[in-house]
Amino acid sequence: MSRTKITLSPSFFSERPKTLLEDGQFKALVLKYSTGVCGLQISNKDVQLVVLPYMGQQIWFAKFCGRDLTEKSIFDEPQATVKWGDNYGALLIHCGLTNMGNPEPGANYPLHGELPFAEYQEAYVSIGYDENGKFLAAGGTYQYRNSQEYNYRYKPELRLYENATVAEMHINIENCRTRNPLEYLYMCHINWMAVDGSRIVYSAPLDSDHIEVYETEMAGDSPRAEAMRDYCRKLMKNPELGDTLDEKTQCYDPEICTNIKYLSDAAGWAHAMQVMPEGDACYVGFRTAELPYALRWMCRTGDEDGCGIALPSTGNCLGSAYQRAHGLYNSIPPLSSGSLRFDFGYKNKVQTQEMEKHIGEILSAYEKQ
Repeated sequence: MSRTKITLSPSFFSERPKTLLEDGQFKALVLKYSTGVCGLQISNKDVQLVVLPYMGQQIWFAKFCGRDLTEKSIFDEPQATVKWGDNYGALLIHCGLTNMGNPEPGANYPLHGELPFAEYQEAYVSIGYDENGKFLAAGGTYQYRNSQEYNYRYKPELRLYENATVAEMHINIENCRTRNPLEYLYMCHINWMAVDGSRIVYSAPLDSDHIEVYETEMAGDSPRAEAMRDYCRKLMKNPELGDTLDEKTQCYDPEICTNIKYLSDAAGWAHAMQVMPEGDACYVGFRTAELPYALRWMCRTGDEDGCGIALPSTGNCLGSAYQRAHGLYNSIPPLSSGSLRFDFGYKNKVQTQEMEKHIGEILSAYEKQ
C-alpha cells in the first residue's frame, strides 16, 4: 500500500467550506457547522460522506448516487454535546469499547460506552493505492486511558474507492497495557432512512437459535405503550413480520431491537440489505470472526425514521453485565492488536439481485447441513 496523508488540525475548519484536496473524482472538504462541530466531507463521483473527525469519527451524513439515505431525525446539524439523545441523527456511530447498551441499575457508564462521542487526539485524510485500487480515506486515533484498568488506542479508517458505492471500514484496536488483556464490546450503529415497502434480506435463518426480539419496556397504559406491547408480542412470536417495512401494520415507536446471529459465506462475511421498492438497496456486510451478531434497530416515530438493518456487533443490545456473564466480550492480549471489518453503502438493481442470490445460497447451504 502507498498513500499520502494530511494530518488535520482544528484550525483548518471554518463555517465556509474549503477544499483540502482534489484528485480525479476524489474530493475532501473541511467545514464547521454553526454548532461549532467540525466536519470532513469525502466524496467520489457517486458518494458523499461527512465524517465528524473529532466527535467519535461519526459519519453524520451520507448521499449515494444523489440520494440522501441517512436516517430521518429532528437534528439538522450535529450538536456540541456528549449526550446520546441530544445529538442522534448520524448515519454511523461507533459504540463500545469498555461498555455497551443501557447501564444496568447501579452501573455508571454512558449509553453505548465511550466511543460515540470520543474526542480524537488525531484525525487525518489520505489518498492512496492498495490491491483494490485507488482510495480516499478518513481516519483517526482515540486513546482511552483509565488508571489500573484500560489503555487502548482505537483507530478507525473509512475508505472510499474509485467508482465505488460501498465504503469500507477498517478498524485497528491496540491494547497498550503490558500485562492485562483488553476485554471489549463493540457495535456499529448504522442508521439508514427507513423506506416503506422495503424488504430486509439477510444471511440468518428465521429460527430462535439465530433471532431474538427484545421487548421494548414502556410503563403505563397510554395508546402508544399499548401499541408497542401488542406489536412486540406479535414480533416475538413471528419475527418475519418485520422483514417488510409497513407503517400501517407495524409499530416502532419509539424503537425495537432484534438480536440476530448471522451466517457467513466462504470468505467469512455476513450480509444484509434493505431492498427498496425500486429494486436498489442499502447494504451492510461484516466479518463474523470478530462480529458474529448484528442488531436490527427500527425507529419510526414520525419525527424519526431509521432502519438499522444490521448493526455489526460482538453481542446484543443488553448491558455490559449481561454480556460479560454470557461470554460476549472479545479479547486482545497485552501489547497486541486486533481488527474489525465491515462495509456499508448502496447497491444498484443488478448488484442487489446478485447479493440477494448470494444470501440465498448461504441460507440454502445451512439448510442442507
